[in-house]
Amino acid sequence: MIQCLVLRRLWQYNMGLFNDKKYIVNFQCDDWSIRKYTPVRPASEFVPEKFKQIPAFVDKQNHMVDSVKTVRVCPGINQYMGLGYVIPAWCDIELIPDETGENIQIRYSDPNFKVDFHYKEQLNNLLDKKFSVRVPIKLDNPWRIYTVKNWSLMYVPMLYWDDRNWEALPGITDNDIGPLGCPINIMLKEPKYTLIKQGEPLVQLVPIYRQEVLAKTSDITKVALLRHKALDALRFKSFKGWGKFMSDRKNYKLDAFDTDLPE
Repeated sequence: MIQCLVLRRLWQYNMGLFNDKKYIVNFQCDDWSIRKYTPVRPASEFVPEKFKQIPAFVDKQNHMVDSVKTVRVCPGINQYMGLGYVIPAWCDIELIPDETGENIQIRYSDPNFKVDFHYKEQLNNLLDKKFSVRVPIKLDNPWRIYTVKNWSLMYVPMLYWDDRNWEALPGITDNDIGPLGCPINIMLKEPKYTLIKQGEPLVQLVPIYRQEVLAKTSDITKVALLRHKALDALRFKSFKGWGKFMSDRKNYKLDAFDTDLPE
């Protein structure tokens, strides 16, 4: 009896039931195949191949400070790509618009997902330069998501995946007080056949803390000049450059539970 209780406590601990970690975001899905093969993952794992293929240098010299680097090593862009988490496509999704873009046929490879749209009139002429197909598509998101108090999720399109005929629409949801289910809204750029493959990144979810943010504008102050002088002095302290001093790593981790088949 004691042995069974110990084993049960170990199972509960492994499942996170007695885990003392404080999870800010909870992603839950009742489909084991999705949790196993197309799980939510940190955004840092979804860097587009086109970006990876860019060489790091335009002109590489012996010392970093003498080299000319490319966008491939830009700390701002790399950190942006790694913000938050990504929901990948849980199955193949076919999008077949007619020539006018007024009507779209959608087929999920998994028939358990439903087809749904917004009316084109709801969008009016917003984003009409970017999306010639005016019908927003509501992808049937299988993930139920909630956050701890005062945390929201910002839905960000995969902006550096620029060679696709579709893009998610940005927005913010307060997942600590709103419904757990939320569709992923996407739009087509051109009225042509489009296939979203299982595993493709659909949207980036960035956790943000809701609090009052107070900002101000003013003339340049002595403090600002001193801060700039202090930081600028790092520029040539090493032949390796000052890149490591310019930004701080943002960490988005994820624990996956219950991805093994029941035994």
